[in-house]
Amino acid sequence: MLKGFKPLAAAAICLLGLSAFAQGAAAAQWVESGRTAYLKYSFFGSSADHTCSVGTAPIQSFPGSCANDAASGWTSNYSASSALANDQVISCGVNPFQPGSACYGLAYAINGQAYAGGLPAACNVGTRAVVASNSMETVVIQYEELDVDVIESAREYICQ
Repeated sequence: MLKGFKPLAAAAICLLGLSAFAQGAAAAQWVESGRTAYLKYSFFGSSADHTCSVGTAPIQSFPGSCANDAASGWTSNYSASSALANDQVISCGVNPFQPGSACYGLAYAINGQAYAGGLPAACNVGTRAVVASNSMETVVIQYEELDVDVIESAREYICQ
């Protein structure tokens, strides 16, 4: 009976090794959680909303609060990524008297630690991140009047 068991055990170990390799080969990727925040403000009009999950209608308020914010890390990740993206915009120096003058900021945060730029391609399954994108631009509205549009947008991602 043991003679027949050894080849079967060897085959099972090989298959187990191959399945682990195949599982590792399937790369994890960032997927939107549905938690968002959006703010646009200018002298001539503003809007603000947020969503708490995929497929839900926007709720008016910014950045809003959702039941899962503290547990998911949204609060610390949003604060860190938003602050860094905003610092990038401010340090750029928009000229409010020059139409087309614009500055942009892009940052993400994981575990409350912010990094400049977009999300890295590689991620660990279960990790949550918030990406904040900020912009400030001088625009002509009408009759050669100028306005400065400020837009802040944030989205939460989960590595799956």
